[in-house]
Amino acid sequence: MKRMLDDLPLGETFSCGSFALTGEDIVDFATRFDPQPWHLSDALAAPTYFETLCASGVHTQAMAIGLMVRAIGDVDVVAGGSLNQAVFHTPVRPDTAYAVQAVWTEARPSSRNPARGVATIDITVTCPEGRVVMQSGVTYIVGRRVPGG
Repeated sequence: MKRMLDDLPLGETFSCGSFALTGEDIVDFATRFDPQPWHLSDALAAPTYFETLCASGVHTQAMAIGLMVRAIGDVDVVAGGSLNQAVFHTPVRPDTAYAVQAVWTEARPSSRNPARGVATIDITVTCPEGRVVMQSGVTYIVGRRVPGG
């Protein structure tokens, strides 16, 4: 049975798993979607702020959201409403495991449809040393139990 809006455990942090990207993963993604020099090779990254190869923020966010979506697969998500501000604190490097955690921060009934609600989930990615690498969020439209329905 799917969890509905009123079932979401507001304020409870939960693990979504972890991800690691190879250098090849980083370059493949960057070549297609974000061809900045620091995402393409160590040599091109050397004279930049990043100094060595690092993943695109978009790639990092996609990895985190993919894990989060799998972790909330039992929630009656009707649609995505918005991606909320992503903040990148530390570069994601190849061959490092990054942990993804999430927390439901808001759940409110829809003002237009009693069978729906709006829920926001915040995502945090941390490196093995525990430093925050990225923070982001997603707002979803989520199903509600309708009395008598």
